[in-house]
Amino acid sequence: MANLEKDPYAPDETLRKRSYGNAIILPWQPDRLFWLPTVTRNGKEKSGYDQGSNNPDHESIRYFNSLSRELKKTAFINKLVLEDYHYTFGLADYYLPIYVGVHLVSVSCTDNAKPGFSSPDCFHQDGEPFTFAHLVRRSENASGGRNYIAGTEVRNKKLSEISENDILHHFQLDEFMDSFAVCDELVSHYVDHLHMNKPSTPAERTMILIDFSKTKQSI
Repeated sequence: MANLEKDPYAPDETLRKRSYGNAIILPWQPDRLFWLPTVTRNGKEKSGYDQGSNNPDHESIRYFNSLSRELKKTAFINKLVLEDYHYTFGLADYYLPIYVGVHLVSVSCTDNAKPGFSSPDCFHQDGEPFTFAHLVRRSENASGGRNYIAGTEVRNKKLSEISENDILHHFQLDEFMDSFAVCDELVSHYVDHLHMNKPSTPAERTMILIDFSKTKQSI
């Protein structure tokens, strides 16, 4: 995690780091992951991520530093992706490859006046049919970073703009590999700001996010 670089799309005062990798799964060969090639920009390996209009903060493709080649080779990450894929429904019978996005994201806070936060900073849908979220680390000094699940009608609204009745579920991930998944067409979701319990020690929360999408023919 120490090698993660700053998310170039995050506001300057936000302590958010990210790397990204993309791959495909062949539904007729469901126990193997095929990582896609990276592109080189300014001498660094990058991988492109495009949510279209689903992220109001970024409506065009973003190029993140790629996941390291070493991480992509590990049995841990490959097994995790394939296990998540087997929990999706409707994708295994699809006739074209399944696109996979793997994000490693770390959000930190060293000043409670400038909390750590994810993008977008509102209830949202990701655009991918399924997203799985796995906690890698949550520091003892962390406060916040709580997950909220709501209906799709509150999409693009902030937590302060909706009522408690709109929230279907809320929870906090605390231990390594505490996880949850969302079916994107059914719900929206949000994670609130990260703060420090004590001013002397930074707060940090690191997640692996894995999403799955259908590919399609375009003529």
